[in-house]
Amino acid sequence: MQKNRKSCGLDNLPIELWKFGRNELKMHMLELFNKIIDKNQMPQEWQTGMVINTHKKGTKSKGEKYRGIALLPTAYKLLQT
Repeated sequence: MQKNRKSCGLDNLPIELWKFGRNELKMHMLELFNKIIDKNQMPQEWQTGMVINTHKKGTKSKGEKYRGIALLPTAYKLLQT
C-alpha cells in the first residue's frame, strides 16, 4: 500500500484505512454520515482539532521556518469532501 504522506488525525487512523477499506467499512461510514446529515449534528469528538508546528525548511532554530497544521479526525475530513 502506498502512503500518501498524510498525518493521522486525532483519532490516530490513517487516511489509507478509509481509502482502502472494504465495503463493510464504507457502508458503516455511509450510515454514520447520513445520520450526521439527518440530525444536523456532528459527534463532539469531531469538533476538536490540534494545531502543531511543523518544520518547513532551513534552520530549525528560526521560528519563521515553521508552519502550523491542524490535525483533525480523518472521518471528519472525509465528511467535508
